[in-house]
Amino acid sequence: MTESPVGSRYARTRDIVAAAVVLLVLTAVLVIVLVQVWPPAPTVAPDGRTEIPARTTTVELLGWSPTLSRETSLFVIVMAAGAIGSVVHVLRSFYWYVGNRALRRSWLVMYLLLPVVGALLALIVYLVLRGGLTSPAGGASDINPYGITAIAALVGLFSRETSEKLRSVFSTLLAYAPPGRDQVLEPRITAIEPASGPVGTTVAIHGTGLGSAAAVRFGAAESRISDAADTLIRTAVPPGATTGPPVVITPAGSVTGPEPFTVE
Repeated sequence: MTESPVGSRYARTRDIVAAAVVLLVLTAVLVIVLVQVWPPAPTVAPDGRTEIPARTTTVELLGWSPTLSRETSLFVIVMAAGAIGSVVHVLRSFYWYVGNRALRRSWLVMYLLLPVVGALLALIVYLVLRGGLTSPAGGASDINPYGITAIAALVGLFSRETSEKLRSVFSTLLAYAPPGRDQVLEPRITAIEPASGPVGTTVAIHGTGLGSAAAVRFGAAESRISDAADTLIRTAVPPGATTGPPVVITPAGSVTGPEPFTVE
């Protein structure tokens, strides 16, 4: 039985609202965890000397009162900050695509998993820094929590750029791995068929990394994707289209076609 257009729109709206609620609740939980687990600041002794911070601290998390060492607190802070950075990226992308009615339901799982990726990537960067592979580091009492939190949040916010940077830094230490099918390719356009046509013409755009494309711009006019795959997307020339290279819009950025499309 085919789902009616009204039912399809209802299901789409329901999924978007559910994803938005989950993201907002996740944001609140991460902020609470970050604040509660934050290590106490060093105290100053009566003689003016700065005392060493306490080695352990007891936190309050929704009725749970665990006692964490400073090392453990730093791990939790790094992962929470990395997840928060990714949530900022997700929320910014989410409201943009919802507002432009270009959100695809298949992206919702990606949006929900991206904070996990940000948390784990922030943890990896923290371990790299603490391991002294890029710079020397002292013990837990010497670590500035504000500094590592800022780095972790930026790693989560720019997780893709961080991955690329780590790959370029450590590629000389590890063997080169050829691209696999599970690796995301940079969006690229190789051909456009046909090269001309009036409004309403179905246009096939060939390339790589096009599976997540949201829309195609023909000048200032934008059209939706009717069929999307990694190497091929199809769309129709929208009203108001003008002659020029089509621009494919993806979550990774916009990519411009190598040849202009002539609107007849």
